[in-house]
Amino acid sequence: MAGFRNLRAWTDADNAGQCHFTSFRKAVSSTATTTNAWIDYSYFPGAPTANFYASSPLEAAYVDAARGIYVPTVTPATQWLRNLKLMSAASSTTSTTNGRQQIVLADLLMYYPFVDTDAVGEQQDMIQTVSLPRYTSGRVIAVGQSASSTNGLFTFSYTNQDGTPGRTSQAHNTFVVAGGGQVVASSVGLATSYHPYLSLQGSDSGVRSIESVTFTAGGGGLMALVIVAPILECFLTQEARRGTTDSFGACDEFASVINHRPRQIKDGAVLNLFAAGHAGSLASSILAGLLETTWN
Repeated sequence: MAGFRNLRAWTDADNAGQCHFTSFRKAVSSTATTTNAWIDYSYFPGAPTANFYASSPLEAAYVDAARGIYVPTVTPATQWLRNLKLMSAASSTTSTTNGRQQIVLADLLMYYPFVDTDAVGEQQDMIQTVSLPRYTSGRVIAVGQSASSTNGLFTFSYTNQDGTPGRTSQAHNTFVVAGGGQVVASSVGLATSYHPYLSLQGSDSGVRSIESVTFTAGGGGLMALVIVAPILECFLTQEARRGTTDSFGACDEFASVINHRPRQIKDGAVLNLFAAGHAGSLASSILAGLLETTWN
């Protein structure tokens, strides 16, 4: 693994105190979410505090560091994800809907807020006030900032991973969602095909910036286009619920070296989680966890 000579060096870093633990807890609102569709946990309250992508419309901005799961700055060392523990707490003692979640841990790089999904035929030009931090490109996720009442259709123009401007995404459907914090678009071809990322032109693998958005059918809401760097994808298999006489569920642990290749966490990272609930709505559920990093 890059950055460590061998497994002994990996263990020695922990013994030398070259590690950091951060706990987090997010509570999803009571608004229903759609089975198999994605949500943005950063949007909901808890620790860290809620992130609403609330800044000047269409203007590139950074997510405030306080909205991310804290990790220390370790320059000149290199920091790695050592362990991620997750537990989903049910919304009630009888709930069985939030035990199977697909999770993406991501670095929130930059976003463009308050894209009007009803501005049919109008090119909404983005304002480039900041540039992409930490990475040369990222993936794009469309996060609803309000309820969305109908299935819209849009494309966006962007600069790709090689710095080529004027590229055009595939045409994406927007979803009907009941509230903000839900991923409002990703599907190409069908309005019920759920995955987190928007699809690009040809063989493009990433986006440096977004230039404009154009809707050809209205979606009835507002959204933010968020450029992220995915760090880890995993599955949360259980939910914890407690009744008056019994309790169920356990923590899922994703340990580097054992369960996956160690992922680098860059200085300044604003980490948070996206999730798709495959067993039902995630409304009123809680996600708690512990993130451990290490460095050498």
